[in-house]
Amino acid sequence: KQWYQRRVAITAGIASAIPDKIRNLLSIRSNELMSTSLLHSDLCFYRFSIEPNNFQSLQLSVTPTKDGFWNKKMIDTLVAYFAEKIAVNPFKYNALISFLRILGAPKDILQQFINIMTLELEPNPRFQWNLKWFPLVPPVVQSTNNVLQPGMCGALFSNHKILFFIQLEHPQRPNNPVTIPMVFESQTGTTKRAGAELMPNDYMAQRIQNHFRHVTAQISEQGGQPGPGSICNYIVELLQQLDPTTPVGA
Repeated sequence: KQWYQRRVAITAGIASAIPDKIRNLLSIRSNELMSTSLLHSDLCFYRFSIEPNNFQSLQLSVTPTKDGFWNKKMIDTLVAYFAEKIAVNPFKYNALISFLRILGAPKDILQQFINIMTLELEPNPRFQWNLKWFPLVPPVVQSTNNVLQPGMCGALFSNHKILFFIQLEHPQRPNNPVTIPMVFESQTGTTKRAGAELMPNDYMAQRIQNHFRHVTAQISEQGGQPGPGSICNYIVELLQQLDPTTPVGA
């Protein structure tokens, strides 16, 4: 019964997510008997299936349809992240929707999220912080207008913006991780911390925003332009440089 409920959940998730402005993602077929769903983008086929030996887990496989984008490491990261973070108990429908939205994003955005997943699955020992991506709106979010509530889909795409959530964990703060609502603005190409209305009492907000300004300035000084390919630059800056101590007066 459990595997069947998961199968129903993933079929319903795919069916509801496709009309929900998931760019470049098309549902090819769902086979109830074989417990398989197949999605197609401009870049590849995504195949979701029930593990055939024990019917206890969902699996993702990726078959590239274009050369020049995918490599084995990227595919392995997507498959591993789905298995370890999305298709787990308790199964969260909204986490699946967020994951599907990422799969349907333009390739530059998809590349950055695969990099984020890599940073989470394989923490760099040279960084101060460890990273976690939230496919759901995290519990600490307190939206002043009640548009976002904890547990909702945590990857939100509008015409010109992408909102997503990350968490930084530091050994000096074992019970006090830093949650960051992040916004990528496609019109300017910049990545920012989302407005204070999402987390009005976040004492780390100004410190984080100062780091983001520093990255934007660095990109400009080097003659480049911010864009979707620079999203991870902002995150790596925090992982390496963010001061874990509590600001004075917080």
